[in-house]
Amino acid sequence: MLPRIPPLLVLLLLGPASAGAGLTGPSSYWECILHGMEDVKNDRVAQEIMKICLADFPESLSVDEPLDGTPTECILKYGEDVSSAFAAQQIQTACNVLYSRP
Repeated sequence: MLPRIPPLLVLLLLGPASAGAGLTGPSSYWECILHGMEDVKNDRVAQEIMKICLADFPESLSVDEPLDGTPTECILKYGEDVSSAFAAQQIQTACNVLYSRP
């Protein structure tokens, strides 16, 4: 079995270069939050991930079209293994922004 690479390390190594097209990584701040906060165990790491996402996607806080699915499904998927309260809050916000219908 291959070792699991921590999401923060992936974000730091790949950064916006892989995220530009949205095919191999996040294409917006909110997607960056979802991918980066998965499995986060403490608030300090979650805050650093948020800073990275803001730096990589400073102008993509709005969403044109909601994604398929519901906020609840998103929260259950991305928040399952998170023990940081700050990360859980960020995931909830990201899911509401990305999956809510007006």
